[in-house]
Amino acid sequence: MSLSVKKITVALAGAVLACLAVAPSAGAAEVSPRAADTFYKCGFVPSYSSANGNALYNHCGETRVKIIVENIWFQDTEKCVYPGVTDIEGASRGSKTRDAWYIGNC
Repeated sequence: MSLSVKKITVALAGAVLACLAVAPSAGAAEVSPRAADTFYKCGFVPSYSSANGNALYNHCGETRVKIIVENIWFQDTEKCVYPGVTDIEGASRGSKTRDAWYIGNC
């Protein structure tokens, strides 16, 4: 295979992969309008899925809500979060968050 054919093949493969990364999945879940502001799903976002490596909570509603944050080392805590993405692990002294879930209004 000549060098120019290899370059074209690599460029074409890169273009296909880039399109796959941007295209929505066929089975994508329906999300609220607020969730369209971010690429995170609504609710708990584990640290391995976030851009900054911290656990997040993405609240897709319109008002503040209360959540429980379950931490590996400390007692579970209640926290009020605003609409949008909240870094719940950064607020817990950088310790590992296992889960978080909605429990009601603030």
